[in-house]
Amino acid sequence: MAGMQQQLDFIAYIQRMLNEGDFSATYKFALLHAIADICVEHPLQQPDSELVITLDELVDKFILLYWHHAVPFTAGSNGDAALLKQNTGKQSKVISVLYECQQNNIRNIRQLKQSQYWSEIYRATLATLKDGPLWRLQILSKQAECFLYLHTNSSKFITLNSGIAYSFRRFYDLVVYLAKNAWLQKIQSIKDNQQLIGPQSQLQQFLFGVDRNALNKARPVLIEIQRGQCFYCNKPLNNNSADVDHFIPFARYSTDLGHNFVAAHSACNNSKRDHLAAQRHRDNWQQQNLVEHTAVLSSELAAYFYCDAEKSRAVSDWAYSVAQANGAKLWLSKDEFVYAGTTTTVVAKPLILHINALAANDQVATEQAADSLLLPYFPDIKIACGHFKTGDAGNAEHVAAPIGFGTLNPEKHFLAHASGNSMNGGKNPILDGQLLLLELISPTSAGSLQNCTVAIERQDASGDNQYLLRDVKKVADGQYLLIAKNTDYPPLAADETMRTFARLKGIVE
Repeated sequence: MAGMQQQLDFIAYIQRMLNEGDFSATYKFALLHAIADICVEHPLQQPDSELVITLDELVDKFILLYWHHAVPFTAGSNGDAALLKQNTGKQSKVISVLYECQQNNIRNIRQLKQSQYWSEIYRATLATLKDGPLWRLQILSKQAECFLYLHTNSSKFITLNSGIAYSFRRFYDLVVYLAKNAWLQKIQSIKDNQQLIGPQSQLQQFLFGVDRNALNKARPVLIEIQRGQCFYCNKPLNNNSADVDHFIPFARYSTDLGHNFVAAHSACNNSKRDHLAAQRHRDNWQQQNLVEHTAVLSSELAAYFYCDAEKSRAVSDWAYSVAQANGAKLWLSKDEFVYAGTTTTVVAKPLILHINALAANDQVATEQAADSLLLPYFPDIKIACGHFKTGDAGNAEHVAAPIGFGTLNPEKHFLAHASGNSMNGGKNPILDGQLLLLELISPTSAGSLQNCTVAIERQDASGDNQYLLRDVKKVADGQYLLIAKNTDYPPLAADETMRTFARLKGIVE
């Protein structure tokens, strides 16, 4: 039977999901809502039963949930420019296709299913579901924690773990309320939507947000007591650009307390985001703000914030006790976390191409005839010729090695497709869709990359990997520029978030 402890664990997990998950679009909120709906609609045999949910059911629910979102927001407006966006990039494919259907006099889901448009919207929605939220909903602090269902990457169904369907039924109102509220906030936060929505898009911020002007008053005080160093990494701060961070995240406790602030680099602050910091940071915060400098903070900041050191201590005790009870991860440094109540470090490593493991049974070309050599091929990675493009290195196939490229090694060489048109200029253009042969490199094996065409990897805000193909050029100040062959694309300055992981060996015709 789904016991009380499991139900408490379920609530704790949903709470952690909304706090520790990354939501660059609204899809994950829609998926959470859809699963809850389906659990209610399925008769449950036993409280501890598993529940198989087909992807067809999830597609139906997605289309139903997004149907009204595909209507122009402002009365009397025409065109897709009047549609609210569901993410920070271009319009969602699901919304675009649904809008087209509605423009062709499809007025409800029943008509849509009977129309010529159904197969297109079905394919678009299924692709969105599989490429995005289905296998990313349960990534918390950049690590998969499959409490609701296992990540099997099945193309047909998911199976809710024992007792999960019961918990969704038991707490349906709460889950749907949280999903809808987070969904609404996400839509309101997208800048492109704010021109459509008007001032009300700032209502949440107006009623419950941070007073940025007041935070600026705290910055010089914090920098002085921290001797000009970032609270988290202890490296020197730029006084003008230092961030004022809520040590107990504002998302967890939305009241500005004068003793709850620290000064930090933007990179550290953005990496920590809405996570609680690790215990060692908490100890340092208590010593700095609640012991050594408590009087200074009270006297300097009382005009702008409520200052009560003991209340700040009590809030931190509450937040960390909840984190320990929930088994949450605490932020230590960039991509490093520790479990609350332990010292076990969890490193959120980039999802790189594990070619060694994939090619364990293959032999290098010097030991095997070239016509029987197999190389890893990643169909779900698109090496973007344009802007960074999200890809999935989890699915790999093996295909015959191309001929004419010399000695190839399946531990170093792999195949993936180009995507976009930023590299389609010059003497050796790279065209959209062409198959690329690439060679993995490391800091010790890269050699000079000057004027080479390389593949670069970075992680987006949600922890998903993105890939880009560009030429590398070193400039006078020691920095590197990423150059497109198509002059319509301006150079990009390489930064610390980017990792060069492969060089282009050739185009496979």
